[in-house]
Amino acid sequence: MTPHEVRAAACHLAELHQRFAPLFGYQPAQNHALTYLRGLLLHEGRKNTEAIALDLGEETIRPLQEFIAASPWDHRLVQQEIQTAFTQTLAGSTSQWDIGTVGVIDESGFPKKGRHSVGTARQWCGRLGKKENCQVGVYLVGVTPAGTALLEHQIYLPEEWILDKERRRKTGIPRSVTFRTKPQIALDLHARVRAAGKASCDWLAFDGLYGRNEEFLAELEKRRQLYVGEVPVTTTVWTKDPATQIPPYSGRGRQPTQPGRDSVQSVKEVAE
Repeated sequence: MTPHEVRAAACHLAELHQRFAPLFGYQPAQNHALTYLRGLLLHEGRKNTEAIALDLGEETIRPLQEFIAASPWDHRLVQQEIQTAFTQTLAGSTSQWDIGTVGVIDESGFPKKGRHSVGTARQWCGRLGKKENCQVGVYLVGVTPAGTALLEHQIYLPEEWILDKERRRKTGIPRSVTFRTKPQIALDLHARVRAAGKASCDWLAFDGLYGRNEEFLAELEKRRQLYVGEVPVTTTVWTKDPATQIPPYSGRGRQPTQPGRDSVQSVKEVAE
């Protein structure tokens, strides 16, 4: 980067912090928010609070740790402000294409050691392409020609965590939290964004984990949400209205209950 680009980036960082700072409460918490933001951008390696504090010359580590773990700021308000910023700064660029704003639903895994971080378990980790000890989050990302933004997110808690009262107590998981599959979490994210009214998605896109889940698809239909999803190649689809394929009953023989063979094809056959 040139010196001019560095100065411009620093100005943008200050503006970004000023926009979100009031959501963190008192001035000390607002200052910690800027420190943490700077650390995420500048620190190399693991970006935990201890490493960030030491890297930026903080006298103590505890204040930054308390800002992340114990400060009473409401993450939902921060998330909604991100949605507002997305609409104000990025959504307008969708005039460059015909599809409007696209929401991408997907999960991501974060390799972890030990078993004490919330949700950590041996499960599928997309980053590594195999089962590994990791945390998994489900995300709804808004996509436009001008850029992307994280509209909503939620950690996935395996059933072993839901049933382990001791680990739940130590990590502060509320009693009200119950097991939710990844497609169910995705529906929750979509519902929360809609309810907040700060951003919207003309289309949703997702992979086969969600595309083969009938309850997930049915709920999107109920919400009148347009979507494009990946499905297995063996998926059976209707290429014509089934009702038009059932011949009228003549009163003799067995009453037909299934449409003709020509109205049922696999996705592979349709593609061919």
